[in-house]
Amino acid sequence: MPGDRATENAVREVLELMSSHAGESITPGRVADRLNRPERSVRVILSSLAAGYILKADGDEYRYERDPVVELDVQRFLRRSGQHSQLVQDNLARFRDRYGYR
Repeated sequence: MPGDRATENAVREVLELMSSHAGESITPGRVADRLNRPERSVRVILSSLAAGYILKADGDEYRYERDPVVELDVQRFLRRSGQHSQLVQDNLARFRDRYGYR
């Protein structure tokens, strides 16, 4: 997966959704609907997370099982990603305030 900010945000959203539904099998279509993202890109993210042993794949459904070691890494990623996103938004707000963009 690309390392750009949009992909990181999409991965963060998918992980937040999957971790809030831990133990529940969810299809890529349902994830795409809940996040208002294209199903094709959600499929790529889900399959990549399954290949990295973060999610369990069962046919066309994916499930997040809470594992202490994986959970630690997932929470670290979510925290770092959220902080980065907030920093970018703060910088954008400062730029708009400074140069009069609204």
